[in-house]
Amino acid sequence: MATQQEAVQPPAVEHMQTDGLQPGIQDPAKPFTFTGRVAYATPEEAEMVCNALAVDPELRPEAVTRVLSVEGSSLLLNFAAVDMRTLRAAVCTFCDLLGLASRTLEAFGPGATAAARAVPAEGGAAAAQPAPVAAAVQAR
Repeated sequence: MATQQEAVQPPAVEHMQTDGLQPGIQDPAKPFTFTGRVAYATPEEAEMVCNALAVDPELRPEAVTRVLSVEGSSLLLNFAAVDMRTLRAAVCTFCDLLGLASRTLEAFGPGATAAARAVPAEGGAAAAQPAPVAAAVQAR
């Protein structure tokens, strides 16, 4: 009869499946790493997202290093941090930005449908009241 402790043990690590990615950042001062891959439909889409996200520097470069690159139609993410908590915070924040960039690409990028990119007809809600940013630009 197996004990309760034996029945709930997680599977061994050697059964995990990976796509062969190795940590891209080797820094003894930042031993905690995260490496990921995000697939897009085309290399151009991956490049657009990479360029959009690369402009924001890390808030604490002394604690976190981030390297983004494109390989084919995939965006490669490499993070290294001084501790696990800092790594988790950096990766979670980046994933929020990545999600926003990906949703924006879906809505307005090259593969978006014409209906998603359509501007409301004259006299529609958008024409009746300009956005505050547009009004500020026009006033200059």
